[in-house]
Amino acid sequence: MKPARIRPRLAAAVTAGALIALAVPTAAVPAFAVISDPGTHPITVFPERDMVSAEGYAAGDRPTIQVLRGGAVIGTASNLVPVAGVVEVNHPGGGCWEGTTPDIRSGDVIRVLTAPDVGDQTFVGNVTVTQPATKVDAGTVVMKGTAVAPGGGQLPADQLEARVVAANQEFALNGRRTLRASAPGAGDDGVIVYDGPGLTTWTATWTGLTGVGADGLSDADRAVSATNAESRGLWLGRDAAIGNEVTIFEYGAIGGPAGPECTAPLASGPTVPDLTAASDTGRFNTDNITRSTTPSFTGAAALPDATTVNLYIDGVASGSASVAANGSYSITSNRTLTNGRHTVTAGEVSGGIETMSVGSLAFTVDTAGPVVTAKAPAVNSLMVSQTANVTATFNEAITGLGTASFTLKNSAGALLAAPVSWNATTRVATLNPSATLVADRKHTATLTAGITDIAGNPIAANSWAFTTGPRPVVTAKSPAANATAVSRTANVTATISENVIGVANGTFALRNAATGALVSYAVSYNATTRVATLNPNVTLAANTKYTATISTSIKDAAGNPLSGLSWSFTTGG
Repeated sequence: MKPARIRPRLAAAVTAGALIALAVPTAAVPAFAVISDPGTHPITVFPERDMVSAEGYAAGDRPTIQVLRGGAVIGTASNLVPVAGVVEVNHPGGGCWEGTTPDIRSGDVIRVLTAPDVGDQTFVGNVTVTQPATKVDAGTVVMKGTAVAPGGGQLPADQLEARVVAANQEFALNGRRTLRASAPGAGDDGVIVYDGPGLTTWTATWTGLTGVGADGLSDADRAVSATNAESRGLWLGRDAAIGNEVTIFEYGAIGGPAGPECTAPLASGPTVPDLTAASDTGRFNTDNITRSTTPSFTGAAALPDATTVNLYIDGVASGSASVAANGSYSITSNRTLTNGRHTVTAGEVSGGIETMSVGSLAFTVDTAGPVVTAKAPAVNSLMVSQTANVTATFNEAITGLGTASFTLKNSAGALLAAPVSWNATTRVATLNPSATLVADRKHTATLTAGITDIAGNPIAANSWAFTTGPRPVVTAKSPAANATAVSRTANVTATISENVIGVANGTFALRNAATGALVSYAVSYNATTRVATLNPNVTLAANTKYTATISTSIKDAAGNPLSGLSWSFTTGG
């Protein structure tokens, strides 16, 4: 069966013989050539199936279809016989690629010749489907993909379309076998929009797919059927209204020769580049992580007469090297890469023709060391529990954590025994002291450069200190809280749990509870009994409520503040 055709859009013709200068991938054309770009004959490319279809040829025409990459021909099918004006390559009923089946990719040039150096050409648009038609509710289906213009950025909205094709079936929504999504306002079954300003990812959405066909399937279920439906992303050409050049990306389609008629094997190429041992600085030799901004890659050429291998990182030429006698290659990037995710592929040159690797490798450049985002106990914190664990939270996964790289020392600088553990989910390293920490002492936790991220970048070594508790508290007070009939000449006292400093007028005070007026008094402290005494200089007023306050400015020798306290009592008559 023939592949689905584009909508008739051939409303105008491009003047035959015109050589059009455009900022798009082009192939070298001899000065005497008459190649229209784009041409009068619609050319449709199916890169995932390595298939080409061209229309509008006379019965006596015998066109030749070529695939060019970088100006070199990498695929040819000649002497094609039109069927109802259509010539096809690598599709049942059509012609076949000669020698090898080219692995057609975005940016390749497709040329259809009716005579030597006479014909039409187009290029393969960079459109993909990354998520096939997916049902999100009873009547809504979405599809996702990418669309990149030559040179980068978004394709114009009117050049982009998404389709769901249900072979030998029809949708209740429109009575056709195809659901289409175009730019908003185009009047199609659904809409396709970019995911944001400047983004080259897109989402197509169809709603109202609740209609049910004779087979009992709803339109939504039919659209997402793995056995009955195809998900496609389309580039509709530089002038979508004319429709003379189309790229159709078919999600899940398999490339290579379309048997049984076509048997030419898929063009071979170098192995997908792999990071060399020196550049693969990650924890494992399979995690494809490097801290080098100019990493090196290695692999093997496929063809015995391949002379050179070219390296492409993120689609940009990034170095080349000669093929060694044993067929291997090693190339160092000649571009400095930024931190983040990248892809790499390679092409081998044989007889002037470059053949690309089948696939690419994703790798990550990471030059920034791990960062501690939280520490507990906090830096310079006081009153820390003597049984508390010490933790450090990291911004990324780490390696090298252990009792030698995460340590705790006491105030004398002695290393304390403490096992260390790691929670990969929370990215928290925990040091658990084996013994209760000494009270009221400064302790120092240290992280060393032995800790690295999985790219091998070390942490900036750092230490922080904290002080254990307990904090001092008032264990007894006189007069008692809410006492009545208190002697008007009585002292006010507070017994403290440990020896402290800072007991003085102001840190221990007495006020008239009603007026807030400060009572004239003198404060003393007995370090042996740990009793702070406030001695009023005047006889207190009769039947009056007073409030005593002892403040947190009073501290123990380690600097832990007293737990502040206020209490009231009432004098007698």
